[in-house]
This record gives sequence, C-alpha cells and structure tokens, in this order.
Amino acid sequence: MASVAQLKQQLDQHYEPKKSMDTFTGQESPFLRDTVSQLMPLFNKVFSSGGVKGETLVALCFGPFFQWALPSCDHFKDVFICLPNDKCIEELEKWRTNAPEAIDWTHATKELCELQGKGESWHERQKMWQKKIKEPLKYDVINCNPLSPTVLPQADCLLLSHCIESHVTDKKGFCAALKNVSTLLKPGGDLLLIACLEATFYMSGTFKFPHLSIDECFVRKALGEACYDIKELHELPRTVYHLQDVADYSAIIFVHALKK
Repeated sequence: MASVAQLKQQLDQHYEPKKSMDTFTGQESPFLRDTVSQLMPLFNKVFSSGGVKGETLVALCFGPFFQWALPSCDHFKDVFICLPNDKCIEELEKWRTNAPEAIDWTHATKELCELQGKGESWHERQKMWQKKIKEPLKYDVINCNPLSPTVLPQADCLLLSHCIESHVTDKKGFCAALKNVSTLLKPGGDLLLIACLEATFYMSGTFKFPHLSIDECFVRKALGEACYDIKELHELPRTVYHLQDVADYSAIIFVHALKK
C-alpha cells in the first residue's frame, strides 16, 4: 500500500470529483440506494429529532459527497463543509454559486424535501442551503489541527463522511486521525460518522485508489479509544451485488456518538 504522503499525492493528482459523483451518488448511479436512499433518512431523523443542534456544525467530507450536511442547515447557525483538496473545493463552490457546470444534486435535494415534508419547493430549499453553507475549508486528517491554518471554535456537531479511511494506510493511522479530527468537536458534542466497511479499493475514473479495510468491531473500538459513547449505530449491507471492480465495500456504517 502507498505511504500516507504518496496517497495524498495520488488524491491530489488523480481523484476526479465529478466522475466519482457520477459513479457513486449521481442520479443514474447504480450505487444510489446505498449512498443516498438508505442514508438520507438516518441523517434527516437525527437532525429533525431536535436533539442535535447548536451554533456550529463542521463536516469533513470526502470528494463531492457533502449532501449529508444539508439536513443540518435548519438546526445550526453556521455550517462549514471541509474538503480534502482544491478540486473538491472548486466543485462545492460551483454548487454554492449555481455555476452552469456544477454538480447536480437535484435528486438528493428533492429526496430530502420529501422526507422533511415542509411543503416548500426543492428549488427554494436548495437556495437556502446554498446560502447557509459557509465558504469551504481544506482539511488534512493527519494534521493535529486538521483545518490548519484556519482555527474554528469547537463545534457542537462534527460530521465525518468517508474522510479518514481514504487518507490513512493502517488502523493505527486511523485512530490517530480520529483523535486529530476530534479536536474540532467540543466535549458533549455530537459525532456523526459514515464509512465503507471492508473496502480495499475504489475507482475514480480510471484510477484505482487504495482504501483502508475496517469493520464494525474496529469502528466501535476506535471510537471508544477516542472517548466517544455510541448512541446509535446502523450497518447497512451493500445492495449493489455487481460492480465489485468499481468498489469492493461490503456495507456502509452510520454512527451517532457523543464526545465524553
């Protein structure tokens, strides 16, 4: 497996956000049930319950997959979406400003509007979300301050979307990175985490990226060592039985935990 430095270089050079969007979460994606339809109700339920709210939510997202932060916009004053490199930040900025070539999240926003049932048009809701989300920041999970040189007040909620296992090469590195990103969350704050289980690789365009293989037992152990109490955990089995040559994950895990 590549070193951490080599992996970062590969991601900066070869990762293609729009192609990854088309492959895994786009309107025509065969993975859509796994990556959007099963997860969006869980995120919406967590936020709409009223228990997860506050001043600030910080979301560390891999690639263009920032849709999980959208249900939080009604419940937090400030929503920061942080991405791993300039290409991903550029794609989010295109979406925020309605650039003609922006990633199309219409299907996800429509699905969220249906779940929320507020009777507002998806177009109006999307405009509100676009205004609510702050200018994106860059993160590095290997750094003790993952948002360096930016320093934010500790958040009330930290959302981690596939952002660690794609950037580290072993489980020791995963645990260290989890502790790094946990410095962004205040004690007593809510952690929301999603990750692919038992994946060893994924494709972005024609490039094959390595992926750290983790399972539910390890996730539980790592969260415990990082001083979290698990409040809710769902393991969602893969429903796309083919396309193992595109990504070989077995399930997606969703965790809601509290920082001690």
